[in-house]
Amino acid sequence: MKDIVTSLQDHNGQAIITATTFMVLTTIAVALRFLTALTTKAKFNWSEVSLLAAYGCFIAQYVAEMYGLLEGRQMKSLMDPRLGTYLKAIYIGGEFYFPLILFTNLSILLLYRRLFPVQEFKRWTNIFIIAHVVWFIPSLVAETLMCSPPSIFWEQPLLIPEKCFMYSDYFISVMTIELALDVAILILPLFYISKLHLSWARRAELMFIFLLGGLVLISGIVRIVVSTEVGVQAIEFVQDIIWINIHSGVAIICACLPTYRPLIVKANSILSNGMSKVFSSGAKSSLGASGGESSRNTGGKSSKSVDGTIGSPRYKKYNKFGSVDEVQLVGMDVSSAKGAV
Repeated sequence: MKDIVTSLQDHNGQAIITATTFMVLTTIAVALRFLTALTTKAKFNWSEVSLLAAYGCFIAQYVAEMYGLLEGRQMKSLMDPRLGTYLKAIYIGGEFYFPLILFTNLSILLLYRRLFPVQEFKRWTNIFIIAHVVWFIPSLVAETLMCSPPSIFWEQPLLIPEKCFMYSDYFISVMTIELALDVAILILPLFYISKLHLSWARRAELMFIFLLGGLVLISGIVRIVVSTEVGVQAIEFVQDIIWINIHSGVAIICACLPTYRPLIVKANSILSNGMSKVFSSGAKSSLGASGGESSRNTGGKSSKSVDGTIGSPRYKKYNKFGSVDEVQLVGMDVSSAKGAV
């Protein structure tokens, strides 16, 4: 408790900027995921519902933390009445962390079930869903009841050493279990991708997309290191606010990344068509009579595009969710998905 004021003075601005930056980034990430779904005329699924729930928790966490930080930056000493407001806001923000991570990982696992329509894969996702619920319930209960009664935390902070448990040990334990579950989620699709009937280059590309989730592991480890100190009961609150937003934000962004391919392909198609029109417009005048002659020779009919973009004969539309065609989200074909058994 002695370092709260100093820590706020040193890192308050950094915490506000970091939290706001990841609030913006996660908003863009979630918006792009739903834009992809609307563009491809896809039906919303429980994966999207879970993602929205996680995003809602992120907003609530952000609002509570910002209120606490803005109040805390005006503190002059530990006797300042704003200390209680700051600690209460931090406590409330922390209550949203566990449902945020739960819903984010559920969104990923439910997306996996659609991307990999293999029975064995579904069984593993069911096991991991249950594991997350088992992790979530006691973690949230312990977070809520860290002090006896919980109001001691913000009403009488000087009694925290007597009335609250060793929070840093609890923090390291729940974060370690969370990161272990993250590793399992990260590894799960790699085995099936390695068995797909695709070129090594394409499989490596897919693995890279899913391995970007490893950023969650890095941010989680850094969060533990910078927020805790061996033998100290409390964690470093301001440093934890910085890294909890990085960690949570990266998790939500990574949950959205595998769904972006149709939007990227379509955007690339629009860009390519636009560039083609720009470069071809200058050549139209030079075609002149030869162009008219060509038109007459073909009976006025133009050839159909087969450039492989969205809507062309070489690509299927991404509009069949909940079936084998869902693997098209990351660019796999149906035969490849069926081969991953």
